[in-house]
Amino acid sequence: MSLLFFKRVLANPIRVGYLIPSSGFLTRKTARRIDFSKPRVVIELGPGEGCHTRQIVRRMSPESQLVLIELDDHFAEHLEKQFVHDERVTVVHSDALHLAETLTQMGISNPDYIVSGIPFTIMARELREKLLANISLAMGPDSVFITYQFSLQISEHELFDLSRSDLCLLNVPPLMVMELRKSAMARRG
Repeated sequence: MSLLFFKRVLANPIRVGYLIPSSGFLTRKTARRIDFSKPRVVIELGPGEGCHTRQIVRRMSPESQLVLIELDDHFAEHLEKQFVHDERVTVVHSDALHLAETLTQMGISNPDYIVSGIPFTIMARELREKLLANISLAMGPDSVFITYQFSLQISEHELFDLSRSDLCLLNVPPLMVMELRKSAMARRG
């Protein structure tokens, strides 16, 4: 665990959401869900210190684009320094609640993947609903939302259909890695 992660957990444990960073097993399992056989646009929400980000960057094709949406000032600054020399990576210091608006301003529509470990189950219901609605709004018909969570609860949300899930036992705590697509109801609405 890095000193930065530890300091951010102490400063705001609810915002960080986890007490220790994701294991290498979890970050590899999550990154393997992204198909980089052709250029992709990937959005990562709440990348923190970048442990999942580094796995994604290792697998990205040269023409792919990764947009990191990070709310925490310290994490955003750390990410900017970490990826300053990689033109494929853009760090946006913003709230994921404004995802659709942020992507529109960047000229991005229908990203291929949205990746996030934001702990939806511990959020206040109203905040969770706003965030999930914004993620759904930012998704195109072929977009995939990859999330790692304590439970499958989010897979039952009316805005998403579960395509695939796997349990990663080699993480503290063990987490479900899910691939979600926009539901038929969300596509109509």
